[in-house]
Amino acid sequence: MELPSTEWREAAWDEAEARARAPLTARWTELPGIVRHTFTHFHLEARVWAGRAGQGAAPAAGRWVALDDLGAEALPSVMRKIVRHALEGAAGPSLPGGAVSRPGT
Repeated sequence: MELPSTEWREAAWDEAEARARAPLTARWTELPGIVRHTFTHFHLEARVWAGRAGQGAAPAAGRWVALDDLGAEALPSVMRKIVRHALEGAAGPSLPGGAVSRPGT
């Protein structure tokens, strides 16, 4: 299982490209910071976007999982990092002990 995403590539996605590939219509906002993850053969830097969709909105493919049930899902470690980043970003700067990686750090 993984989160909705653009294809992974060397060149960064610009905002228009990312918005065009959104999994559903929502009010999307890019969260500050970058999620970094190292695989055995490459390094990934991911910018994370969060969105609020209207009730009844659903992506064309995939399934919804309640936040309370997300911990039981078999997510790879990179996806867990992205979820943590998104939840910390949604909570705002008042979240103590944030582990969000900031550009240049």
